[in-house]
Amino acid sequence: MEILPLKIELASKWMKLYPFSVCLDEIYFRERDNENNLVYELELTTHQFEFIIDHYYSNFRELNPESLIYKYHSEEYAILNDPIAQERECYRVKEFNDQLINIREKVVQENSGAEEALDELVKICESAMTNKNKLYIFSDYL
Repeated sequence: MEILPLKIELASKWMKLYPFSVCLDEIYFRERDNENNLVYELELTTHQFEFIIDHYYSNFRELNPESLIYKYHSEEYAILNDPIAQERECYRVKEFNDQLINIREKVVQENSGAEEALDELVKICESAMTNKNKLYIFSDYL
């Protein structure tokens, strides 16, 4: 029996909260097992994701250069914006998860509506770590 992946889509909710928002391209976080089967997929808008990780923008250069947040804020993830972009593996899932947890209170205090996206990001990270799976990031941002 084939098990269907868990798919969480929060982009449409965000578009209802911020209908005139720019940067409503999608960004996907995908958990894949060791046979590359999709286990879990989280779809956010790039705006939602940036609402969360922008808490690190002023000091992202102090983060590990291999961290997902550092790479996203630097030119290294500009390739995500390429029309032939492919999934990129997040090799430092625990670090990314810890960074998300560390800013949770700030995200909640903003009352931006990004708390649910943050919670889902933490869930997919924890699922990947618990199941010893890989986490990938992909954006259709052009």
